[in-house]
Parts: sequence; C-alpha cells; structure tokens
Amino acid sequence: MIKGKYKRFARNVVYLSIASLLMLLSSCGVSSNTITYPLSESPFKDKRFLDTIQEKTTFYFGILNTEGYDRFGGTVFEDLQRKITLRNSVSSEPKQIEYYYGEIQRKGIKTDFIVNGVFVNEPKLQKIATDSTASIVTVQKAVESQNKATPPEAANIIIQAKKVVQGEPTITKPAKTIQKPTEETVEKLDDRLIIIACFKEGYFDESMLEPYRNELSDIAYYSAKGWVRIYLTDFPGYRIWEAKEVFPDAWRAYYGE
Repeated sequence: MIKGKYKRFARNVVYLSIASLLMLLSSCGVSSNTITYPLSESPFKDKRFLDTIQEKTTFYFGILNTEGYDRFGGTVFEDLQRKITLRNSVSSEPKQIEYYYGEIQRKGIKTDFIVNGVFVNEPKLQKIATDSTASIVTVQKAVESQNKATPPEAANIIIQAKKVVQGEPTITKPAKTIQKPTEETVEKLDDRLIIIACFKEGYFDESMLEPYRNELSDIAYYSAKGWVRIYLTDFPGYRIWEAKEVFPDAWRAYYGE
C-alpha cells in the first residue's frame, strides 16, 4: 500500500514537471499578444516628434509578481504611472509629459503591464535669416576691401597731372563701376538644403518617403543626432518660398544638422 502511494506521488511529480516544461517552452515562443489601453486623451495628430518614458512590471502565471504589485487590485497602471511621474521629477532634464497609455503583453507564462508617458522631443533647429548668413558677410567684406584698394576719382586726377608734368605718356583707363551685390546674387549663395520632413530615427522606415515625392524635385534623407531629415535634392535653399507652396512647414538647414 505504501509502495502504491510512492508510485502515485512519483507519477504526479513527473506530470507536473512535464507541464512546467511545456509552459516554459511556450514562453520562449515568438507568438505574443499585446493590448493597448489609452489612459488619457492624446492631444497630438502629428506624431513625428513624440517620445516616451516607460515603466513596466511582469506577472508570472498571471498572478505572481516580484515587485509587490497587485494585479487584482486594479491599480497596476496607476502605480506605474506614479512611478513615471516620480522618476521624471528627479531627472536632470524633466520632460513635459502630455499623456499616458498602457499596454498588456502576454507571452507564455509572462504577462507584462507597461505604461508609457508621452512627451514632445522636437529637435532645436537654428533658422538663420537670409540677411545674416555668413555668405552675405563675405560678399560685403569683399566689396569693402575693393573700395579701399581703389583710389577716389580726385586722387586719379592728381596722379594723371603729375605724369603730364613729368612728360610721361598717360593712358586713361575707364573708371570701373563697382556693382553692389544684388539681393538675387546674395540669395544664390545660400547652399543650405530645404528640409520637408523630420522623423525620429527609431521610428523611420523608407516607406515613409512615399507621401513626400513631388514634382518640384527628387528627395533624399540623412541621419543626424537621432533624427532622419527628408530634403529636396536638386532644389536650392534660396527657393524656399517656392517649396513652401507645396510643403508649408519646410525649412532650411545645412547637411548634417
């Protein structure tokens, strides 16, 4: 009779081990299920510059949690949201969190509760006015130096008179007319690119280029400081106002900025 009890106990241990092994193997599979819950209303339609602060906790078998969260208390999302708020408040660069959303991801024996705090992470772009570009300053300095090197008309008359007194042949040269750079000339010195869109590098995919293809110019993109910028390849920077007729939010920047 005692031997029969030991046999049943051993058989139950084997069954439990096999079941546990199957559950562990299922947790290593690639299939998963994610459900998203909005915890507050999103005020943004344009999601190009949005970033997140994330906190999560894991339940095993849907019940066990090593961090003290109570799934059946109904406050897991609220607790994770408070954790994000505390973490952000003590950060060296606190963010302005606009809204939150939660996720539940199930995979095998694991169930992850995730809360994301969304904030705007728009890059700071320095827009330089046309009349203050380095190229304009260069042109102005060149004109000033040329003016200094050219003697005034009165000085030319005195020089010619001395040559006549000394019996030297004089050659009258036509006075040079110094043309000041026109606004059109200055604008054509603008070698910046026209940027028509900007995406967070982690979210960018080349399929996003399709809505920006146009009849003005071919397009290309480059990466800089965590952002991907789409620009017009053969449309010079001084034609920005023409580009704005098609892309109202376009701006100019040097390649790599």
